[in-house]
Amino acid sequence: MLKNKRAATAVFELAWWAFALVLAALVLLPIYDSIPEFPFFVPNFIYVVVAVTLTRYLFLLRVSWLRDHLIVQAGLALALIPLIFYMIQAFNGFIIFFDERGPDVLVKSLDPAVGETMDRYMHAEFRFFGIWAIMAAVVTPFRLTYNAWKRYRAGVRK
Repeated sequence: MLKNKRAATAVFELAWWAFALVLAALVLLPIYDSIPEFPFFVPNFIYVVVAVTLTRYLFLLRVSWLRDHLIVQAGLALALIPLIFYMIQAFNGFIIFFDERGPDVLVKSLDPAVGETMDRYMHAEFRFFGIWAIMAAVVTPFRLTYNAWKRYRAGVRK
């Protein structure tokens, strides 16, 4: 078993990051396999990782390494502001791309049945993880601020 709390926290954090990265790869694998010219791989990957990571911090902050690092929490809360703007712009770019070029622009070369399935999958998962990530990124600074206030009152001064 792990000897100390610091090692356990590091293993916990690494396991969650590994889970987020593997989930992002598995979600994007069908799109990459069928539509390698998909122009939104990077935002989609960021959405999946951000959604899982920030949701974890929202609900499991008590057992996270971040719990008592008040300066890091403030920095993360500030860093989320440009990330929110980037994610909203990428989401808007996704919608505009298909509005201007047509709904089947990327799946024209595929078999019609496969193309329809991939089109639905592509739109559904991009919207699902995009909205999830944006919502988590908007709520997380408030959660971090509340936690910092609570920990500061408890005597933590890091």
